[in-house]
Amino acid sequence: MRKWVTLFLFVFTLYSSGQSTPPHTPNIANLLKVAAKGDTKAELMLGVAYQFGRGVAQDFAAAAHWYEKAAAAGEPHAQALLGNLYAHGDGVRQDQPTALKWYLRGAIDGDSAAQTNVGFMYFNGTGGLPRDYGEAARWFEKAAAQNNPLAKADLATLYSEGLGVRRDPNKAADLYLEAAKEGNSYAQVKLAWMYEHGVGRRQDLAEALKWNRTAAGHGDPVAFNNLGYMYEHGIGVAKDLSQATRLYCEAAGSKMPEAEHNWAVIQSSVAGMPHDCEAAAQWVASSRTESFGSDESIEAGSPATSGNMANTLMCAKR
Repeated sequence: MRKWVTLFLFVFTLYSSGQSTPPHTPNIANLLKVAAKGDTKAELMLGVAYQFGRGVAQDFAAAAHWYEKAAAAGEPHAQALLGNLYAHGDGVRQDQPTALKWYLRGAIDGDSAAQTNVGFMYFNGTGGLPRDYGEAARWFEKAAAQNNPLAKADLATLYSEGLGVRRDPNKAADLYLEAAKEGNSYAQVKLAWMYEHGVGRRQDLAEALKWNRTAAGHGDPVAFNNLGYMYEHGIGVAKDLSQATRLYCEAAGSKMPEAEHNWAVIQSSVAGMPHDCEAAAQWVASSRTESFGSDESIEAGSPATSGNMANTLMCAKR
């Protein structure tokens, strides 16, 4: 049976532009001197340095200290990043209402990551908020207008399901495409599904294969699992059990239930299959097809790109 995995992807967004890591190792001594004079940008950069261990030992408590100084002075991105620490309990006691407080301050001041996370909390009804898809859509819209790919992908999911907005698969596909082009693997997997099934886009298996491959290039386990299914069943590509084996194995490493099931089914088909992904693929390729029995006996197919797309949003972690 083909179905969705309910998967929350925590994607790193260090700055509003979507950078995942600081551009260079900072000079901590200089930053400390400038921060001592109350410079909020230096305080923010120190928080980032301590959070990521850039130029200094990783220390979430120190990151929280510097973020709080900058956040209290009105630095929007520090407010968003401090909210993340409270949301996940990194360096501070986990406290969703406090996380929401800082997200809201950053969101009102225009930080797109904070806006995305406020939308995420409205979607899930966390931090003391009621579940409100309309409010989630409103905040995602604000962040998407600033070209935040996470917000675009989450907003696309709302349009795909008609949650808080009128259902519009075409608009959903457009938003997924924008986010996919900006490197968001969540959107790439969703877009692949839409192309595979002709939802919001003309059915195009080559495009489905392309976007799953692109997401797999980012290490996305859902994409690995979906590619395994496509190779196992010859969807948009020639059947290749060796490739399917390797891909299911790669996806199973993430502990994704569908992938673990698919990998277990392939492994159980023949005794002695290696547990290493590449070795298993080579072993399958060199074995006689008859060793695996009929197609029915080896069918693992349980991809994560079909069915209900609700409750699969992303939160901007950093």
